[in-house]
Order: sequence, then structure tokens, then C-alpha cells
Amino acid sequence: LFETLKRFELQVPGRMEWVKLTDIVEFERKESFAKIFKVDGERVSTVYATLDKKRITSAEVMQKLAPLFDSIRKGGVSIEIKGEEKENRTVKKEILQSAVIAIFLIFVALVWMFDSVVLPLITLSTIPLSILGVLIGHYIMGINLTMPSLIGIVGLSGVVVNDGLIMIDFIKKAKDLDTLLERAKLRLRPILLTSITTVLGLSSLMFFASGQALILQPMAVTLGFGLIWATVLNLYFVPLLFSILYKVETKIPN
Repeated sequence: LFETLKRFELQVPGRMEWVKLTDIVEFERKESFAKIFKVDGERVSTVYATLDKKRITSAEVMQKLAPLFDSIRKGGVSIEIKGEEKENRTVKKEILQSAVIAIFLIFVALVWMFDSVVLPLITLSTIPLSILGVLIGHYIMGINLTMPSLIGIVGLSGVVVNDGLIMIDFIKKAKDLDTLLERAKLRLRPILLTSITTVLGLSSLMFFASGQALILQPMAVTLGFGLIWATVLNLYFVPLLFSILYKVETKIPN
């Protein structure tokens, strides 16, 4: 196993280059008295590793090591992943549960406000679509999608709904296409002002983060770029979807 790890190679993220695992981490073998560790009657061996987070993340390492683990398991050896990877799985599960609960509570509040099921669904439809802005933002900034990013997506859901609420509440009484366009144009300035002020407030953390603030930069990028794309959706996609579902047509003059 030790010789296999020494020959193991990893691909450099974003490049067609490969580096040996020994170039990233250091292996050290120490002679000691023979010890046998057991858990629930089963013999256990533990392997520890520390990564350079600037070059590669734990998720990328686990992805690269997956074929090696599969081959070891075929030999009848059971492997249990702990440490940061285990914590990541736990946090992802909790974030998913929080997102589902948050979206459900938002949906209930909107149903009570609009006395309708379709209008809240139109408003909530921008939440999954706004994730595209999150991915584009992380790509532009050159940072990985991390746990703070996922937490930011949950917060983004509530922020995105605010602009959609402003739009839907103003166009819901439109009976023809001309009235719909006129009412949608009147919401342009309030939605833009709301979004621009929020993005400007996050800009220092998005573009000039340093020190411990770097931990929160992915969250700020998620909120900032996600809100920018959600603004476009609320200005164009929401009125379009409303006109399709409610069959708003052009008013024919007498």
C-alpha cells in the first residue's frame, strides 16, 4: 500500500498536468513496537493525511483516491472515511434539510399572502435558476464551491424571493399584455436599486477579502453573483412565465 501511494498521481485542477502524491504530501515511516488496534472485535489500521488547501481540496483528493479505495475493498478490506470528509457529508445533509425547510416556509408565507398556489410557484421558480449565477461567479473569481457557498445558497433563496415578490405583487392584476409590460417596467427601478445596493455592500468581501475574511468570501460570491442573475430573471423571466401560465394576450382594439 505504501509503494502504491508513492506512485499515485493527481491531476492539477484546470490543467492537463499530473503530479505525484509525494510532491504534495510527505510520507514518513516510523518503526515502533507491534500494536494491534481493534474496534468491536475487528482489527483496525488508521491512515492520516494533511493537505495543502491552496493546491487541492479534500473533496478532490477523495475523488482521485476513489479507484484505489475500490480496489482495496475488493480485497475484503473495509474502509471508513472520517475527518473533514465525514464532516462535509454531515454538513451537506444538514444544509439540504435547512434549504427544504426554508423554501417550504417561504412557500407557505407566499400562499397566505397571495391566496394562490400558482403565484408563489412563479416566485420560487427563480431560486433554482439563480444557482447558475452562483456557478458563474465562482468560476470568474477562481474559487471552489465550498461549505460557505452552500450556506450562501440557502440565504440567497430568501433574498431572491424579495425581488420576485415586488414584481408579482405589481403585475398580478394585469389583464392584457400591454398592461403587463407597463407594470413590469414600473418595477425596474425598485428591483435594480434593491439588488445594486445589496451587491455593493457585498463587493468589498467579494473582491478584497483577506485574512480570516477569506473564509466568508465564497458566501459573499454566492449572494452577490446569484442576486445579479436573479435580478435578470425577476425582470424578464417572471413576467414571461406569468403571461404564459395566466394566458395574458395582447388587447385587441375595438
